[in-house]
Amino acid sequence: MSKLQWAKLIMLLAAIYNAVWGMVISIYPQVILFDYSSTNFTLILVRCIGMLVGTYGLAYYFASADPVRYWPLIFVGFVGKILGPIGSAYYIIKGELTMRFLYVNVLNDLIWLIPFGWILYSIWLKKITD
Repeated sequence: MSKLQWAKLIMLLAAIYNAVWGMVISIYPQVILFDYSSTNFTLILVRCIGMLVGTYGLAYYFASADPVRYWPLIFVGFVGKILGPIGSAYYIIKGELTMRFLYVNVLNDLIWLIPFGWILYSIWLKKITD
């Protein structure tokens, strides 16, 4: 399989994952609230986050068709996958989140950092072409 085919497959898998995860937390927001009390407001916020995650899935789907052309969509996702764990770590250190919350970052951010980084780096070096 060529590097371009790998990049397309990675982005398609990211699209599917984000679409599914976005639907899950939009429909069942308690899945990421753990034991924290949930108010109508927090449920609404988490559902909105689910819609945003689903939108990332749509962006990744477009990027899967042509990662070279749509590299900015991949870059935006890459930045988000860096900032999410940083924000979580900040609130864990402050004691406002428990370590259990890190599973959200592992599944939604950290596992995608290397593949997204590889795609962006390869495009930058022109090792993936149209």
